[in-house]
Amino acid sequence: MTMIIFMGVVGSFIGGLTNILAIKMLFRPYEAKYLFGRRLPFTPGVIPRRRDEASGKLGNIIIGHLLTPDVFIKKIESPETRNFIMLFIDKQIDTIEHEKLSPRYFLERLSEGLSDKIVYSFNREIEDKVSSEGEKLYHREIHELIPPDALKAMDDKVGAIQPQAMMKVKAYLLSEEGYRDLYTMTDEFIENRGKLARSIKYIMSKESIVENIQSELIKLIHHPKMTDIQTRIIEEEYARVKAYELSELLSEKDRDRLLEGVSDILKARINIDAILDRPIADFNPEMFKSFKERGKYRLLDNIVEYLGRNTGRIFEKLHLAQVIKRQIDSFELSYIEKLVLDIADKEFKMIKVLGFVLGGIIGVSQGIIVAFL
Repeated sequence: MTMIIFMGVVGSFIGGLTNILAIKMLFRPYEAKYLFGRRLPFTPGVIPRRRDEASGKLGNIIIGHLLTPDVFIKKIESPETRNFIMLFIDKQIDTIEHEKLSPRYFLERLSEGLSDKIVYSFNREIEDKVSSEGEKLYHREIHELIPPDALKAMDDKVGAIQPQAMMKVKAYLLSEEGYRDLYTMTDEFIENRGKLARSIKYIMSKESIVENIQSELIKLIHHPKMTDIQTRIIEEEYARVKAYELSELLSEKDRDRLLEGVSDILKARINIDAILDRPIADFNPEMFKSFKERGKYRLLDNIVEYLGRNTGRIFEKLHLAQVIKRQIDSFELSYIEKLVLDIADKEFKMIKVLGFVLGGIIGVSQGIIVAFL
């Protein structure tokens, strides 16, 4: 009996010590040990030696079987997640409305100075566009710059210029002012053309001469050939003006001054600075109210649909398996050991106890066998 008990105690001690040593060798030693230049067996421990392979496989297992896109999609589409997103949207809407938040507020939260950069870029874009378009227009002909309807209206107006001009000339000739001008010009003509011309006034009075000139001029402007000549001259001059390039009528300095003025007017009218400072809820109160009542639900559906449709792609872009591996590799071995022991402390204790129990049973069994033999 003493031998059986002794072998049971020894067997229990060996079994328990073996399990304790096996558990310790999962992590210890952390580094390889060398004796006479040769690495000692079982160093380093199992987990330190297989750490890189284990962390990689653990990352793949987590992403491949635990945190899969389908799991996230189901979670995103669950009522709890939808309610959480809706609460977040409602909170943001209330904050925007009651605190009078403007686009500048959100831009500055994204990046300090971003709103100023946007204002500068926007105004710069206006200047560049106006300058670019102005350069193109500067070398185009006048008729190309006028809209077709306006050009047709101008053509019709030009066709009526000749009759109107003729009527105005006739009205001028028959007016008191026209008569005085003719009288003055006739008098100067007679006085400046020598004695022969001055002798005419003794034959005819100046008044009669002026009346004759007035009558002949009126006949002349009504003559068909004169009408054709006037019409042709007007049309030719009009066509020549339409064929002018803007550069022929406007100097480069004037062009630059004009474009600068246009840019300043556009920037003042648009006033992107004021737009960025305007509360979002005041841009269109009716639209904002409609969004609060109905639009937010559509936004919720779009968010859920977008996340569900792109979850797989997001996972691919994030390389979560590699992220998990890097995180595990960044842990100190002592921390991993403590973490594992804290998680599986009860199980490890049971393994130790089981080692003592099984070792004792095996020792007692061996003692009995030896006693009988």
